[in-house]
Amino acid sequence: MAQDTPQEHLSSLRNSRLMFRHQDAPLLESNLAVSDTTPLSALLLFGQIFLFFAAQFVLIAGGAYSVVWQLGRERFAHRRIQPRPRAAQIRRELIWSCWSMLILSALLTASWWLSTVGWSRVYFDVDEHSWAYLLFTVVVMAVVHDSYYYWAHRFMHHPRVFRYVHKLHHGFTNPTPFASYAFHPLEAMIEVAFFAPLAFVMPMHPTAVGIYIVVLTILNVISHLGYEFYVPRLARWFITSTHHNLHHARGKGHFMLYFNFWDHVMGTNAEDYAAEMARIATRRRESRADEVAELSGGISART
Repeated sequence: MAQDTPQEHLSSLRNSRLMFRHQDAPLLESNLAVSDTTPLSALLLFGQIFLFFAAQFVLIAGGAYSVVWQLGRERFAHRRIQPRPRAAQIRRELIWSCWSMLILSALLTASWWLSTVGWSRVYFDVDEHSWAYLLFTVVVMAVVHDSYYYWAHRFMHHPRVFRYVHKLHHGFTNPTPFASYAFHPLEAMIEVAFFAPLAFVMPMHPTAVGIYIVVLTILNVISHLGYEFYVPRLARWFITSTHHNLHHARGKGHFMLYFNFWDHVMGTNAEDYAAEMARIATRRRESRADEVAELSGGISART
């Protein structure tokens, strides 16, 4: 009886492992676990990832825009950083954000596909590691992405690169939440390039990637919100809406994504950043004082 060659044996083990995962994994995980490499399966997976991207973007960016920009237009006027942009800008932000999500979805689909042929360490069964490990990988992605983005962002501001890659995003000098993913296609690819090395060196679960995408969107929306809700003492450590709004308005400095570490260490924070945060905080206090005075006057008049 002929024995299998080593290559055939490895292929058999890989197929058995994929079948085991597909049968025993929860529904969400089995849907994400592509057990073949046909164009149809890749297309279906791409569609799932894009729908997830689009749904969470609409909920988070659209929700922030509805609550802060529309319903809270008067209530939060004292927190506004710049005058409101024109409607045409918002339409452009939405169009480019859709293109970016299509590109990001395609790149993530490629990462999933590579896992089916054993070329990445993406896994689909949480029990292979643990939920604690899964959440740990979310933190790792945030820390790695934050540092990677600082230097990638500085690279995109190089005069020979800026006009071809990053200029489009800076066309939104007064951004709204919908500018969170409004990138040139080349910038969209640079944005997600940090993920591929991680997927090759450490096990990554699709759920962890999904959680991270939601976290990324929330913090990106805060950065592009155009309204400041953070108190000044947090500005030293975290990227506020004012921090990123100054970057859009001036086109220099303020390169970080989440934390203010590299901007602080490399001296790329604007000298008046703290003063800008203090100015908005003062405006908030004055607005609250006016509201209290108006309320007190109304009570006195009734009595």
